[in-house]
Amino acid sequence: MENKQTVLVTAIGSFAADTVIRELKEAGYRVIGSDIYDPKWVAASQDVEAFYQAPLAKDEKKYIDFIKDIVAKEHVTRIVPLIDVEVDVLNRHRAEIETDAVRICMSDEEVITTLRDKLLMTKLVAGVISSIDDPDMKGQVRTIPTEKASEIDFEHVSYPVVLKPVDGRSSSGLYRVYQEDQLGFAFSNIMDPTKLNDTALDNYLVQPLIKGNVITVDIVRDREGHVSATPREELLRTANGAGLSVRVFRDPVLEDICKRIADRAGIVGCVNFEFIHGAGSGVYYFIECNPRYSGGVAFTEMAGVHVVKASMRIFDGESMGDIGDPREGYMTRKYLEISMS
Repeated sequence: MENKQTVLVTAIGSFAADTVIRELKEAGYRVIGSDIYDPKWVAASQDVEAFYQAPLAKDEKKYIDFIKDIVAKEHVTRIVPLIDVEVDVLNRHRAEIETDAVRICMSDEEVITTLRDKLLMTKLVAGVISSIDDPDMKGQVRTIPTEKASEIDFEHVSYPVVLKPVDGRSSSGLYRVYQEDQLGFAFSNIMDPTKLNDTALDNYLVQPLIKGNVITVDIVRDREGHVSATPREELLRTANGAGLSVRVFRDPVLEDICKRIADRAGIVGCVNFEFIHGAGSGVYYFIECNPRYSGGVAFTEMAGVHVVKASMRIFDGESMGDIGDPREGYMTRKYLEISMS
């Protein structure tokens, strides 16, 4: 492109940053970055043309003012958020930021609201599965029985269960309760004992704990309805859910259902779905959608599926094009030490 568009990539200390920055630069964009930490603590700060230390997104006014200042100063035309908390805040303030020239590279406002609500997504996926005529296909993907914690009688719960926020991020606030006497510990962390009518449980869901490996599916969809789905089995993960060793594989049924979910939800750009592959049953249980690049997007790019460039084409008003079919195989992540002096 003759006049380089400038892309702001946020949270460039996150797992996806290296790949996203590299792919954007290869596509011809000028890339600047932000993160809450000092640039000497963030290796990817060396890979961008300008770096800005960001305030915490939970201070919404300060954070949005920060974003607007960078957009004006650096003539930013595209914003790519890499973590959920920034997706949430940017989604709430789109009207203050987006113009004809400036686009936040994520799905539409109402879509993001649905994707970030685990209960709404469970219902949406259940609707997709119920609409499938093929009984064999329908039985391979299921939702996990889900109830609001504030509406359940815990005296009649079958353990183990998972308690998690309806809009949780990266296992934050998630509790695995294996027996009844562990429930008190979870409640003591969720609820404020000084409040007589604490409503914290209204924001929590209860699900049976299902054993199995996590399956992450990187999804790209354009506004014309073209969809790509690349699954990988996560064999080793960090505590907050980022894959370290994975197996990229093909499963036509899983890929087909993921495409149907993406269509029903109205997804635009790149997101990732997570499933549990039930140990013994072989059933894929839908967990959630993260409306951003996955922490393991590098594996999908390495497998030959160019989701970053495809997503940017979509937000530049084009179709996703041919982004490649995945090469199956095992992949692992290696850490590298660099000097920041």
